[in-house]
Amino acid sequence: MEWNHSAAYLFGGVFLTNSIPHFVSGVMGRPFQSPFAKPPGQGLSSSTVNVLWGFLTWWLAMF
Repeated sequence: MEWNHSAAYLFGGVFLTNSIPHFVSGVMGRPFQSPFAKPPGQGLSSSTVNVLWGFLTWWLAMF
């Protein structure tokens, strides 16, 4: 296996692992931190934003 395949698996795993808490919190209707929170890194985002962010990061992990 070449190094670029290993790197792709690593980043795919990172995106997949990141998508799970965002998507689950969003589906449960609970606010959770995301990159779009105000103030960044401290505030909470709505459940809708978290479902979208979780789905986007899951989609990136699959491709």
